[in-house]
Amino acid sequence: MKKVSVIIPCYNVENLIDRTLKSLESQTVGIDALEIICIDDCSTDGTFGRLKAWEERYPEDIMLVQLPTNSRQGTARNVGLKYATCDYIAFIDSDDWVEKNYIERMLFFAKEYQVDVVQCELLRDPSLELSYIDDQNKYRKQEDILIRVNNDEDRKRAFHAKVINNNPPRKLIRRDLLVDNEIYFSEGLAYEDSFWGALLNLYMKSAYVSFEVLYHYYINDSSTVLSKNEIYHIDLLTNQIKLWNEFIRRGFMEKFRDEIEIEHVYSCALIFWKMIALRYDEPPYSLYRLLCAIVQEHVPDIMNNPYMKKGELDEFHSLVFKSCLTEMSREDFKNFAESVRGGYSTM
Repeated sequence: MKKVSVIIPCYNVENLIDRTLKSLESQTVGIDALEIICIDDCSTDGTFGRLKAWEERYPEDIMLVQLPTNSRQGTARNVGLKYATCDYIAFIDSDDWVEKNYIERMLFFAKEYQVDVVQCELLRDPSLELSYIDDQNKYRKQEDILIRVNNDEDRKRAFHAKVINNNPPRKLIRRDLLVDNEIYFSEGLAYEDSFWGALLNLYMKSAYVSFEVLYHYYINDSSTVLSKNEIYHIDLLTNQIKLWNEFIRRGFMEKFRDEIEIEHVYSCALIFWKMIALRYDEPPYSLYRLLCAIVQEHVPDIMNNPYMKKGELDEFHSLVFKSCLTEMSREDFKNFAESVRGGYSTM
């Protein structure tokens, strides 16, 4: 009986996808307990051929879907969710891999604590080989966290704490939670997880965070988030505008505006400022001014937010954020961006 639908968006990973699928082939629950859905996002290398070979090897367990045009990970994950039939969903990136007992442990936590979402710890792994963690190194010295959301005050605390992060991998999620609440990814954009993750946090009613290391996150210098001088970095702002409008459309602003404003400080202003400073050889003044316009439109009274009054930000991040409230000249921006770059590089 199939227990988990594993959704893997794939694009130009012919040298890496075998490792991902081998780690799933070796799961202690057995590959026959998995519904593995591989979405080929119009790859231009040999990825599709490798995926086809895996599908032919395990026709009852692996499904291959090929998108007609390259549409980015958000579209691929949404398509995978439409094909998924199991009670639980696991998203795995095509250059990552998982421990042999990944599915077994995640299912155990989900059923033992009867939660909507399970999140485990990950290892940032530069290895090109399929390797596993010694048992003695699998556990972080930190107590697991159980979250129950029974009322609006619980929701505010959980959303503000953001213990469940925005990233789709290393999670096991009830399929009904995603489908019934239309928790989908923005499509055709990079940084689609910032849109999806915020909605997940506003709808989940329970979660379990395990600090057991079960997921290998491959450190790839050419990944979307690490590539330099790319135009698509602006997609982060596009997603934040879409997300803000979605909060309004779904009626969340009325109850959770203070928490949403602080989320905007972190997931829009501070993250994009870091991107401006570190992901461009010459920090673009135009993107800084665009960020200022968005922040001033969405959170013009942010300094009166109760979280900000209580000292939400440390001195460095407070300085970075306040630069969004009154625009600097081009020359002042250039000097400030250098100091921000230096500040982040020492963290």
